[in-house]
Order: sequence, then structure tokens, then C-alpha cells
Amino acid sequence: SWMFENRAPHIADGDYTPLSSVNIFVKDLGIVTDEATRQQAMTPLSDAALCLYQKASESGLGNEDDSAVVKILAQQSNVALPGSNT
Repeated sequence: SWMFENRAPHIADGDYTPLSSVNIFVKDLGIVTDEATRQQAMTPLSDAALCLYQKASESGLGNEDDSAVVKILAQQSNVALPGSNT
């Protein structure tokens, strides 16, 4: 996918310089899930993604590149990412 081709190099390089930000994804996914709720549509993948991006934002990653959401997944999985000190 385009997102994987574009974001995976950021993760591999440990570079989370924002091209887009975690907070933008929180905003946009919030709009999607709010509208889905209004339409009584089920959006479990969007709901899960929003939860993950919200966790990233609440963890202080909101202004980093949206690929920084992987830091939350790595932390939950006890995995060290490229460029991390853990």
C-alpha cells in the first residue's frame, strides 16, 4: 500500500519528523467515527485505529509523524524499534 511504502522507511530509519501528524489522524478518524455513529454504521477498524492514535497522542507523540503510532505498538509488544534507546 502507499501508506506502508511511505511510512515504513520512517520507522526503519527511526525518523518521526512530521509529514503528517498523529494529532491530524486523531482529528480525521474522529470525524469518520462520529459520522459513522450518526449513520448507525459499524466501523470497527476505524474505531481501533482511533483508539491507537489517541493513545499515541496522549503519550506525547501528537506532533510526531503519524508513523510514530508504531511506538505504542512496540511498547505494548515489548519490541525495540530502530533508533530507539530501549
